[in-house]
Amino acid sequence: MKIKIILWTALLNIYFYYKIMWDCLLKYAAKLYFKHWVIGYCQGSIREVIKSKIFPQEIKWLRINSMDHINADPFPVRSWDGGVSILFEDLALNDFYGKIYVLTLDKSLKELTQKLLLDTKSHLSYPFTFNEDNKIFVFPESSNDGRLSCYEYDPANYSFTFIKEILKLPLLDSTIIKYNDKYWLFGTLKGVDSNKKLYIYFSDNLFGHFTPHPKNPVKNSVTDSRPAGKFIEVDGVLYRPAQNCEKEYGESITINKVKILSETDFEEEPYMVISPDNLNLKNDRIFTIHTINVIDDLIVVDGLKWTFSLRNQWKYFLKNREYAKRIKEQQINAQP
Repeated sequence: MKIKIILWTALLNIYFYYKIMWDCLLKYAAKLYFKHWVIGYCQGSIREVIKSKIFPQEIKWLRINSMDHINADPFPVRSWDGGVSILFEDLALNDFYGKIYVLTLDKSLKELTQKLLLDTKSHLSYPFTFNEDNKIFVFPESSNDGRLSCYEYDPANYSFTFIKEILKLPLLDSTIIKYNDKYWLFGTLKGVDSNKKLYIYFSDNLFGHFTPHPKNPVKNSVTDSRPAGKFIEVDGVLYRPAQNCEKEYGESITINKVKILSETDFEEEPYMVISPDNLNLKNDRIFTIHTINVIDDLIVVDGLKWTFSLRNQWKYFLKNREYAKRIKEQQINAQP
């Protein structure tokens, strides 16, 4: 009996030793891979996705024109010729800040052209789109500038026209829904709780004035707060995509079911999860997914792709360190 205990103890020690060594190996091997966001799409009914809680398995990832660019936060809109255009964030490693681009697809979803839409010389991302009065309005995230602005998008000329500043707040991933004759603006605020605390603002007009919700922050959860795309409405019920950032930023998407949305109260509950694990995306070296948007039967997403590239990983490390230093200096200079 004593010998068995000794043997089992030895086997367990060997197992845990090799497990620790394997985990360390994976951790350091991961540093050799360049992680960059890419855009993909699939065809399917979002209604069926919500009803069945099953996401289509076939995602086509758009080709990568350059490893020096990161593409994320895709928002599809109709082109003037009936095709599809995708507004998205493009971050180039050489200057390391986001710009808003448009990618045009033909009716067969073949990629045609890319064009720069907006460059403010400060980081832009998440070009949220809102259709009203046959016009397309865009609310790009510009939290580094501490404000949210609105632009009108012209699909015929692929251009932006500035409309007005909406809120003077460092909002992240601002998402708007019109519900019960009011406009509801959801987002998180830049800072230590940017992935956890959800804030709501409401207005009688798309362009404001927006009033803070009395229960702000209406939610404090790292798994299902920060917006991950437009609201989805099925049979009169609102579903809100949110990022799960429990283990890492943009790990997966939680679809929340909204139960109460009023000027005095808000309540939602997790409904389903969209993750690389249940989509078998790791075969494509996609390890996280953090945005979902829909136009008709076209579902657009983004995913974090791992590509072995010592050059780009080192370049990203240096630029990220430089960016963090610059942000810290700005925070120090802004102090009274």
